[in-house]
Amino acid sequence: MCRFLLCKGREPILIAELLTRPAHSIINQSFDCRLRIDRIRPINGDGFGVGWYDASAPGESPCIFTSIQPAWNNLNLSRLVEKIRSPLVFAHVRASTGGFPSSESNCHPWQYGRLMWMHNGNIANFGLIKRRLQASLRDSLYNFVQGNTDSEWSFALFLNQLDDPDSGSFTPEVLKEAMLRTIAQLNQWLDEAGITEISLMNFAVTDGESVICTRYITDSRKEGASLYFSSGTRFESYKPGHYRMIKADKREDIVVIASEPLTFEKTDWLTIPSNTLVIITPRLNVLLHPIKDQYYTANKREAWS
Repeated sequence: MCRFLLCKGREPILIAELLTRPAHSIINQSFDCRLRIDRIRPINGDGFGVGWYDASAPGESPCIFTSIQPAWNNLNLSRLVEKIRSPLVFAHVRASTGGFPSSESNCHPWQYGRLMWMHNGNIANFGLIKRRLQASLRDSLYNFVQGNTDSEWSFALFLNQLDDPDSGSFTPEVLKEAMLRTIAQLNQWLDEAGITEISLMNFAVTDGESVICTRYITDSRKEGASLYFSSGTRFESYKPGHYRMIKADKREDIVVIASEPLTFEKTDWLTIPSNTLVIITPRLNVLLHPIKDQYYTANKREAWS
């Protein structure tokens, strides 16, 4: 089970403040994750990826750096994050599932034009629905996929839900509806194939302006893979390795979503309920929507009361 992190702010943040400097940074989570559903293999050492947008070049596609090395053992990563600032960052440490090999083409995040995507989880018995998914795609999107993971093919499926995935900029509502259709289509194929094993679909996508993220599981009785968010005025260190989210006023200037909290300040982090879609708008409003389908139950509604 992978771990991921995303951050959107009004001002660029040094990527090291998210990836390496916090005591429980995502790089530390690559070898010391504490909230994984799968405790048999608590190491996320099958590669990593970091994607970011250049604040000085609005409208441009993101830059992505991936490697099959374990994140904790990559010197270039440690160097880069100390020099790069960005207002929107995606980061992912990978634990391979389903026998998908370690290769750079299988490392998250992926990019299509301005869009960037990553996934924590797995599509159960993906091989049984893969051909249906592929057959549903436009030729351009079928040919876009370079790897063989369920995560990247899910990205292609998401792109296929957009009227024009090449347009570059999308409203939050358009991205939200495309995400909901992606999950619904995967569920339909899983049902048709008779697959009863649980799928975990913590997806994240951005066009550089809006962010859509989900915490989702195909079981109404269980909790999805962990996901938290924190927001405030600024994310800062008060001593080496220790960070906190400062809330100087009611305005949100930075939002962080992560598989596991980056800090030990428990009051800084809120749990995203299972089967929930999160929107971060271009103006940094954070909106949470329950995903009301066959896996939505009264117990999940209680999390909103």
